[in-house]
Amino acid sequence: MDIVDRIGAVAALDGDRVAHRHRDVTLSYSDLWTASYGLAERISGLLADDGSPVVVYGHKESSMLVAFLGAVRAAHPYIPIDASWPADRIGSVIAESRARLVIAVRPLPEGVVSDATVVDGSGLASGVMPTVPTGSPHPVADTDPYYVIYTSGSTGHPKGVQITAGALERFVDWALSLAGISLDDPPEVWLNQAPFSFDLSVMDLYGALASGATLHSIDAATVANPRALQENLAASDLTIWVSTPSFADLCLADRGFEAALLPRLRLFLFCGETLSPTTAAALRARFPEAAVINTYGPTESTVAVTSVVIGPEHLDGTALPVGVAKPGTTILIRDDTGDVLPAGESGEIVIAGDTVSIGYLHRPDLTEAAFTVVDLDGVPTPAYRTGDLGHLDADGMLHFGGRLDGQVKLHGYRIELEDVENNLRRVESVQQAAVVAIRSTDGAITHLHAFVQLASALEGSPLAVATRLKKQLRAYVPDYMVPKVITVVDRIPMTGNGKADRRALVAGLHPGPGAER
Repeated sequence: MDIVDRIGAVAALDGDRVAHRHRDVTLSYSDLWTASYGLAERISGLLADDGSPVVVYGHKESSMLVAFLGAVRAAHPYIPIDASWPADRIGSVIAESRARLVIAVRPLPEGVVSDATVVDGSGLASGVMPTVPTGSPHPVADTDPYYVIYTSGSTGHPKGVQITAGALERFVDWALSLAGISLDDPPEVWLNQAPFSFDLSVMDLYGALASGATLHSIDAATVANPRALQENLAASDLTIWVSTPSFADLCLADRGFEAALLPRLRLFLFCGETLSPTTAAALRARFPEAAVINTYGPTESTVAVTSVVIGPEHLDGTALPVGVAKPGTTILIRDDTGDVLPAGESGEIVIAGDTVSIGYLHRPDLTEAAFTVVDLDGVPTPAYRTGDLGHLDADGMLHFGGRLDGQVKLHGYRIELEDVENNLRRVESVQQAAVVAIRSTDGAITHLHAFVQLASALEGSPLAVATRLKKQLRAYVPDYMVPKVITVVDRIPMTGNGKADRRALVAGLHPGPGAER
């Protein structure tokens, strides 16, 4: 039974069960099922049966779930776009994806340029359907794209990762096995912290819906208010926590974040960035009955492909392992010539298996560069070259060693530093830019630092100039990509091969943590 059928089965057996909760608004499985079919009829009547993507714009509203399910029930993959994105990037994704339909759960911001049809999806969760023609929908097939997640691209334009219905199904089966869930168990409550435009949310969204559980969404405004966050968590009845380690660190700063606050919590699932031994140890101390699982995987391999339950034996070193491969996945470590390296030797992590993406939407050039096929015991298997450094130990445990290129992860978000640089150059008065990732003494990335060379001087103090540049940059990139620090320099120094000398830039700062490019 595929994911769509699983959701339908829950709606048929226990339709009043809560599928989604956001603040004081709940959505039942029955309403999700009925409303999504009504939307699917209308999408089928509006779009040709060609599998073109449907953009869904909003934040944590229940109508987002109705729009996602409505799109795939009409055989169209969806592209989630979060309300935090600037108009320029929204327009870029709509154009790059060639989407002809946008379901706006919230009104699109002014300045979005697009020829796509925009329908009001704000009332979907309450049964209010957009008035468009009616058709006869059928759901996406196993090999068809189910969703497309756009990630940071080095050219300054995001790229869309296509994940098929079959890959998602196999990932969800594994995620549910990690969580120890069976469909016969009492309903769980999963935390949804990540925006739906971030692929980490796929773990909690479909882990919950495919098992008849409740998805409890916390929005950005609540996260920004410590008191509201504490009250929200206290009332959540969470059993399964899915988030980035950064969000857990934010919660751990409050002494009240402990088992008494979340008495039913039994599992922490982490993905999206490095989990530190310090964070894992603190969680084990405050929630002694809850397991802590570390996972690893890029968007291109459907969220995550390895896992390990963190125990005392893992807390002695400076870095935690990221786990062993799930069924259906093989991890290969290759050198720069493509040869597979033995256990203990570091090289590029290559993921081969049944949840690897079919490639980037409308970008055969990027797909050819990153995806390949490997022979595993005579079986041609799709594979993805991650650009991550790592090694396998003798037990098949994967250890992550950072990036091989200019990509970093900050607060769980994947960021191409060239993406930030290219968009900084679009800012008026900026002639050249170089961005580095600043690390703390324990190796964790704390923030981005940009160095800019101006074409013409700007009036004001260094702080005022930096504030102005950040404000202008926000017109092109989401907040999470805006450097915390911007320093104006007379010129960007170059290395002997003509590239920006980031080491020299960082060396010019006061002594402190190092940086990486």
